Amino acid sequence: MKSSFYYILFAALFFFVFHPLCAFSSPDTIGIETEGTCVVSGGDRALARDHAINDSMRRAVQRVVDMLISADVAVENFDVIDGNIYSKSESYIQDYRILKEGMEDGLYRVKVKVSLSAGDIKNDLGMLGVLTDEWQPKEYITMIVVVMVSGIKEHSDFKTIRETLETDIKGVDAVRLRRMGSDVVVMDVDVQGDATGLASKLIVKDFKDFSLYVTDVTPDIIKLNLVKE
Repeated sequence: MKSSFYYILFAALFFFVFHPLCAFSSPDTIGIETEGTCVVSGGDRALARDHAINDSMRRAVQRVVDMLISADVAVENFDVIDGNIYSKSESYIQDYRILKEGMEDGLYRVKVKVSLSAGDIKNDLGMLGVLTDEWQPKEYITMIVVVMVSGIKEHSDFKTIRETLETDIKGVDAVRLRRMGSDVVVMDVDVQGDATGLASKLIVKDFKDFSLYVTDVTPDIIKLNLVKE
């Protein structure tokens, strides 16, 4: 009995030490796939790789900032945001995984999947005074946003996403299935706002069995990748 207790204790400690995201995940933790690059100087690929990884983290943080404030505010306050947000991008990163890396056209490219705290970024933007309730992008204009989700293997996951869009996302008027393939589902979503606003609401949702990672956002298209927990 005593040996079984120590075995369970060791297993629990191992889980929480080596799987911190499972231990401390929250609805404010979101996942983003992004790519960083760096010029290889003097043949030092190791240094270029480190800089490319840092660049990917910065780009991930920029993606979240773009979801939280308008383009005009971002441009007008770039120096402030750069000095107080982008300069410490690594502090928002909770975990990352390299998906692909290598040389291309004299650049070292690293594609990563990053988990980061959108809540902390939002709080810091608020402290800087650039996150205000005045900006509501196209809040009262209903438009069609195409939501593309790859990585769906089970119909129940698609059903969960659709029900979340229909019932849990403020401003969504209707969801219509456009196409369902073996791995990708495409939906037309009537929403008050735009793709950026919808993505910012969708990716902070806490799904029980999977996580959604943003791979691309344009004014009218959201591309997501579903990863099972």
